[in-house]
Amino acid sequence: MAESDVPASLTVEIGGEEYAIRSTGDPREIERCAEFVDESIRQVRRRAGLLDGYKATILAALSIAAQYYDAQGELEDLRARMALRSKSLVAEIEAELTASDEPQS
Repeated sequence: MAESDVPASLTVEIGGEEYAIRSTGDPREIERCAEFVDESIRQVRRRAGLLDGYKATILAALSIAAQYYDAQGELEDLRARMALRSKSLVAEIEAELTASDEPQS
């Protein structure tokens, strides 16, 4: 999220309620996050039927947390694969450089 030194105020709607947000973050990012949360609450309400706002919000928060932890796991897995691949490429390059340094008969 882009940051500014001066807090900005904006109003977002989440779950049918308006919230005044004061933040130094990028207003477009804040609106994007609010839309994501709002859509998550709507999805929970569609799947679960009639739920009061509080319960729908809690279930949406749990869903978002699960998505976050899934993404974190995928990121860790990707980093591990990239580290292995990088080591493999370094070994290949070093082997080629060593081979090219050997005197030719």
